[in-house]
Amino acid sequence: MSTKQVKNNFEVAIIGGGIVGTAVFSELCRLGVNCVLLEASEDVSNGSTKANSGIVHSGYDPTPNSLMAKFNILGANMYEDMCKRLSVTYLKCGTLTVSNEEGRQKLNDLLNRGKQNGVKGLKIVENKELHKLEPNLNSDITLGLYAPTGALVSPYNVCVALAEEGIVNGGTVYCYFNVNKIKYQNQLYTIYAKESYAPTPFVNAKYVINCAGANAIEVNKLLGLPEPQNVSYVKGEYIILDKSLKGYVNRPIFPLPTAMGKGIVSNLTVHGNILLGPTATPCQKDDVSVSTDSIAQIVDKVCLTIKKPNFGKTIKLFAGVRAKVGNDFVIERDNTHKNYYYTLGICSPGLTSAPAIAVYIKDMLIEDGLKTKNITPKKRKPYPELATLSRQELNKLIKANPQYGRIICKCENVSEGEIIDILNSPLKPTSIDAIKRRVRPSMGRCQGSFCIPKLINLISQYLNIPKEKVTLNGIGSEIVISDIKQYGYYARKQINTVLKQVSTKK
Repeated sequence: MSTKQVKNNFEVAIIGGGIVGTAVFSELCRLGVNCVLLEASEDVSNGSTKANSGIVHSGYDPTPNSLMAKFNILGANMYEDMCKRLSVTYLKCGTLTVSNEEGRQKLNDLLNRGKQNGVKGLKIVENKELHKLEPNLNSDITLGLYAPTGALVSPYNVCVALAEEGIVNGGTVYCYFNVNKIKYQNQLYTIYAKESYAPTPFVNAKYVINCAGANAIEVNKLLGLPEPQNVSYVKGEYIILDKSLKGYVNRPIFPLPTAMGKGIVSNLTVHGNILLGPTATPCQKDDVSVSTDSIAQIVDKVCLTIKKPNFGKTIKLFAGVRAKVGNDFVIERDNTHKNYYYTLGICSPGLTSAPAIAVYIKDMLIEDGLKTKNITPKKRKPYPELATLSRQELNKLIKANPQYGRIICKCENVSEGEIIDILNSPLKPTSIDAIKRRVRPSMGRCQGSFCIPKLINLISQYLNIPKEKVTLNGIGSEIVISDIKQYGYYARKQINTVLKQVSTKK
């Protein structure tokens, strides 16, 4: 993108395109504020948001009167309406925290904590009632704390939808904008991008909100803010099982929580996979590797609460890093730089809390002089979900547009028409993984073995870029070296051979 085609001046700049950054972006854009969202990678939701369990927590776990407890309850109460507004899936399935008889007192403590936090409908369920809710629990699991307000979402679907909602309401998203310098002069911030391939070398803004997740402390340092003393990074590793095991668990099943976190969860996704994890391993900020020891830990811990699932159905292992600052969220306005705000340590329940945190930050900005407009917000156009259509509806759609009848991903039954829709969406995906997070091609059993070449062709065609420039997840992860046909690799090799022969004869 040429720098001549982009805007540089904004009222508000938000650094970080995770769930908190996109929630703030959407909140402000729907109030008519001129906003830009700056994301270092090629797409939003690329950090800890994409490696999230997707659980909308009911709020019985956080310490009473903490920011975690406050925003967890507020956010959980907002989620269903927010997902309806965004046209993304919200699965209200409830959650269970389970134990044997020895854990009764701890479950009662969680029950009382939840009541103190304001969680509704909590109750202890036992034996037959418990095993009716979850038939695959181990026989020695006799107690469960049932939270009916718990739910599931796709964290990256919500994040992308929030970003698109901001765009259709006048906001701007710049991906590949890795912030490496911030200047503050004359009550205006100039934020500079590190890489030369950023859409613009800098942007100006009166207000800056740092929502950079695990990198938020590094962004603060650019303005000379000190690093908190109690910072740690925790890696969560996961196992995901094929959708053929759909229904093995009906809701997130937690063990009793420990000081390290909520424990290894037997979970499901809104798309029908079984999701097991996460671990909680101290790590470096950028370490998203998966170890055999951690996978063995997941297997062992899961089998303490549920009957052993078929781990032969494993289709993917992955990990994410969450930053912790002490035992609570940090959401502050900086006292040394006017109109600069930052969020640190937004670990679990950060996904649940995000919409409430966005409202809180919006209120701070208005209190500090930000002007909003009384506009009628526009709704983002949802992607068609062919899996939810009746045969009659599907046939009608295909008749109107045959592209919906051409299947690109057989594992997830994703059509060419769906992919073309998102390639023309407000936040155009530019990588294979970005497309995957929107409509799921390459998320099935074969993990893209058959559909990735077709995706490369579509991205190249609709974004008008060479196939050699199509990436898996951003610059540096290109997939194609060259085309083996039409003057590709083999053609060049043949030409070089001929030239060599001619040169030899001479």
